[in-house]
Amino acid sequence: MATAIDVSHHLQCPICKDLFEDLVTNGCGHSSSQCCMDQHIRMSNQQCLLCQEPVYTRCSVNAALKAILQEFVQVQNADLSLYTGERGEIPCNICDENLPLRAVKSCLTCLLSYCERHLKSHQSLVRHRGHKLVSPVERMDEKACPVHGRPLELYCKRDKRLMCTLCLKAGEDVVSLETERERKEAEQPNNINGQESMTNQSENNFKYLQNTAKKYQAQIDRERREIKEVFAEVMDVVRRAEEDLLAPLEDGRRCLEKEEAEKTQQEIPKYGERIDHFNQNKKKKDDTAFNQAHPSVPAEFKDDLTVSSDTELKFGSMRNINSSALASIRTQLENLCSLVDVILDEETSHLSLEVSENGKTVRGPGQLLLVGGILGKLQITSGRAFWVVEVGEKTSWQLGVVRENANRRRNVSYKPKEGYWTIVLCASNLYGAFEDPPLQLHLSTKPQKVGVFVDYEDALVSFYNMDNLSHIYSFTQCDFNETLRPYFNPLPDKDGSDSYPMTICQPS
Repeated sequence: MATAIDVSHHLQCPICKDLFEDLVTNGCGHSSSQCCMDQHIRMSNQQCLLCQEPVYTRCSVNAALKAILQEFVQVQNADLSLYTGERGEIPCNICDENLPLRAVKSCLTCLLSYCERHLKSHQSLVRHRGHKLVSPVERMDEKACPVHGRPLELYCKRDKRLMCTLCLKAGEDVVSLETERERKEAEQPNNINGQESMTNQSENNFKYLQNTAKKYQAQIDRERREIKEVFAEVMDVVRRAEEDLLAPLEDGRRCLEKEEAEKTQQEIPKYGERIDHFNQNKKKKDDTAFNQAHPSVPAEFKDDLTVSSDTELKFGSMRNINSSALASIRTQLENLCSLVDVILDEETSHLSLEVSENGKTVRGPGQLLLVGGILGKLQITSGRAFWVVEVGEKTSWQLGVVRENANRRRNVSYKPKEGYWTIVLCASNLYGAFEDPPLQLHLSTKPQKVGVFVDYEDALVSFYNMDNLSHIYSFTQCDFNETLRPYFNPLPDKDGSDSYPMTICQPS
C-alpha cells in the first residue's frame, strides 16, 4: 500500500484559509476559491495575492486539482473504519489498491475478497449466486489448486488430499468438500473422546511415574544409608582386627624397653664402682698388697646384656583373628546383598510333584493340571530376600511369592488380591504377570535363570533375567500384611513333553 501524504494544506484557499470552494486558477498558476478571487480582484486592481502578477484573463478551472479536492472531501466525510489499515485486516480485491475498503466476505469460487459495496455487485450477477461465500480469508492462494489455479472443490479418499476438478482422473474415489466435512465432523466426538481418554491416561501415567520416581528415590536413599552402615561396620571390623594383631607387638615393645632400662640401671653402676677400686689400689706402694687387692674380673661383671623378651606373634593367634574378621565381614556383606538359601518345603507340595532329596529341584508330571505348586521353607516377614531359579528349557512354569495362608487348593486366580505375586510362562513363548487383569509380558530373550527379589518394607516383588541381567517385571505397592513364602509351580506342557525341572541355584 502507498504511503499516505498530508495534502490538506495544498487544498486550502490562500485568501480565506478554508478548503477550496468552486476552485479556479489564475494565469500565474495560483488557485483560490471563485468567490474569494472575485472579491480580491475588485479590491486589488486585478493582481494575484501571492505573486502580485496581473490577472489578464478570466480565471479557469484546474480539473486535476478539483478532482483531488473532491476525493479528499469524500474521505474526510466517510467512515474511516471501513478502510483497511490495521495489521491482519483483509482488503477488498476490487477496490483501488491505494485506499481499499475492508473485505466482509471471500468467495471460494472466484478466490477474491469483497467489501460491502463490491459484494452487492458480485451477488447481483445470476451466475455468481451459487458461489460459496465465507468470512474473509487472508491467503486465498491456499484455496486454489497449485497446478491449475482452480478452486479446491473435491477430496480424494485414496490420496487424502484436496483437488480441483481438473485434477480428477477416471476411477478416483472423490467426494465434495462438504461431504468430507460432514464425515469428519461426525467423527470428531469420537476423536475428542479418544484424545480426552489419552490425555487422562497420560496424566495418570505421569502421576504414576512421579510416584515411582519418589519411591525409587527413597529406595536409593535407604540403600545408600545401608551400604554406608555396612561398610562402616566392615571398616570397624578391620580396625579391631588391626588392633588385635598389633597389641602383642606393642606389649613386646614395652617389655623390651622395660628390661633394657632395668639392666642398664643395674649393670653400669657396678662398672663404676670397680673402676674406683682399681684407682685406689693403684696408689698402694706395697707390691704384695697391690696384687692381693687386684683380683681378676668376677663373673658377675661380665657383659651379659641379653634380651629375654618374646617378640614373636603366635601364628595360631593371627589365624584366629583373621578367620574371625573375615567371617564378620562376610556376614555384613551378605546382609547387604540379601542373597538367601531357599529350600523346598515338601510338606506344602502338590501330591504329584517330585522333590529332590536336597530340596533344590522340583519336577511336574505329564499333563496333570497342578494347583498350588510348592512353597519354600524361607519365611519373609521383613527386610529383603533374593534367590535365583533355573528354569532351563521348560515350556511352562510359574514363579514368585505367596502369602503363607493364601488359598492353594481350588478356584485360585493367582492375583495379588488373593496373596499371589507371580509371573508365568505358557506354551513356550507366552509370558505374563498375574495382575488384575493379567498382563502379557514381551521378552526379547528366553530366560534360563530367573532372579526373584522381595523388599518387604518397600512392598516390592521384582523378577530378573539372570542371563543378560535385565529386568522382567515388578509388582509394586504390594499388600503383604503377613508372612511370605517363595512359590514354585512346574506347569505341565499341553502334550506332556515338558519334563525339565525347576532348580533353585546355590547362593553365590
